[in-house]
Amino acid sequence: MGFTPQSGVMMGTRSGDLDPSILPWLVEKEGKSAQQLSQLLNNESGLLGVSGVSSDYRDVEQAADAGNERAALALSLFAERIRATIGSYIMQMGGLDALIFTGGIGENSARARAAICRNLHFLGLALDDEKNPAERDLYSGG
Repeated sequence: MGFTPQSGVMMGTRSGDLDPSILPWLVEKEGKSAQQLSQLLNNESGLLGVSGVSSDYRDVEQAADAGNERAALALSLFAERIRATIGSYIMQMGGLDALIFTGGIGENSARARAAICRNLHFLGLALDDEKNPAERDLYSGG
C-alpha cells in the first residue's frame, strides 16, 4: 500500500495502480469531479468495475464460468496484476523459496492460485495440481 489503499494490486472495488493520466481524461471526457473520481476508483473499480458483476471473487468466477467475458477479463487482470507484483518483489528480495497464499481468495480459490502461479518453474517452484483444489493445507511444492 502506498499513500492510500488505492495503490497496489487490483481489489474487489479498487482499481489498484493505474496510469495517472486517466484522471484528467476522466475529468475532461466524462465530466467527473474529484469526489466522483474518488468514488469510482475506490468503490466502483477492481473486480466489480471490470466484471460488471460483483466485487466478490466467487461471484466473478461463477459469471466467468457461465460465459461472461467481462468476468473472465476481470479474473485475468486480477491474476496478472498479482503476478507482476510478485515478480517485482522477487527481484527486490533476490529470489523466492516459497509462495504462501492467505486471505479469502488465496485460501479458497484454486483457480486464482493456478493463474497466479503459472510459469513459476524457472524459480524452482511448481504448483501441485493435485493439492491445489484441496481445502487449505498445502497447495504447492518445489
